Amino acid sequence: MNIKIANSLFGYFETLYYLNQKLIKLCGVNVIDDFEFCGKEVLDIIQELPRIIPYSFNGKKQKLELKDGNGLLEYSDNIVYLKNDYEQILLNNYDFLDKIRVIRNTYQHKMHGINHKSSGSGSLSLFDFDFDINGKEVEVCAGSFIKLFKELNILFSKLSKDVSKYAYENGKDDYAYYRRITRFEFIDFNKLYESNLLRTFGQFMKRF
Repeated sequence: MNIKIANSLFGYFETLYYLNQKLIKLCGVNVIDDFEFCGKEVLDIIQELPRIIPYSFNGKKQKLELKDGNGLLEYSDNIVYLKNDYEQILLNNYDFLDKIRVIRNTYQHKMHGINHKSSGSGSLSLFDFDFDINGKEVEVCAGSFIKLFKELNILFSKLSKDVSKYAYENGKDDYAYYRRITRFEFIDFNKLYESNLLRTFGQFMKRF
């Protein structure tokens, strides 16, 4: 950790923080009653995820892979666990991240290329969305989002601890910037995802 990396982390921390909030909120809505809100919210999450996970599709190899030098991977030489953790996240969520890529690429270049076929939520499931993309059915569900986010929160919790350690060792722990980006634990979001009250937390995050 150094001052350049610590100062670069703010945007990534902020993005993941708000993505967690959006996901928790989605876990508490009735996607049928809140159709327009839910559709936009899930697409917003999908659009933002590649900013946090620097991966892409290699056409020659026909597979997903990390993009060295993109996003936080620019600092993989300084943060020894970063690339390995990202590789594990990609491996553990490969099929889901491929769906995210397909939806995002289509939506980014041709918004009308995505047709929302169906969505649902109920007592046994938080939410799921079924999209038609150029005649291909692509489904995403709450469980896949939660699994991915929990792994990202663990990684970002490690980064936050590294920032705290750097600030303390360099007499910067009283600086407003360092206090702000380390004042909460990303891993605490995982306690909500694992709670039986997740749906209730999400409901209370809605506007009245």
